[in-house]
Amino acid sequence: MEQHIRVDRKRLEAMMALRGMSNEKLAEAIGMHYNGLLRIKTVQRTSFDGLEGLCKALHCHPFDLVVAEGYPEPFLAAPASL
Repeated sequence: MEQHIRVDRKRLEAMMALRGMSNEKLAEAIGMHYNGLLRIKTVQRTSFDGLEGLCKALHCHPFDLVVAEGYPEPFLAAPASL
């Protein structure tokens, strides 16, 4: 059974806006039909491969898009240490 990850629609849309990506451009960048991207945004779930594609296209970290089910929202948006 394929595992799915919860992708927060608001976070995804904020990252898209930050990168200047429309639904059409992002769908094309991840090699997905426009309707497939809309489905991810509607059901707020994708596979690990889908998350990887979103992050590569948006040049972001998975934590920028995902929601940890059962945990409260982070209270501090700290950059990762190098």
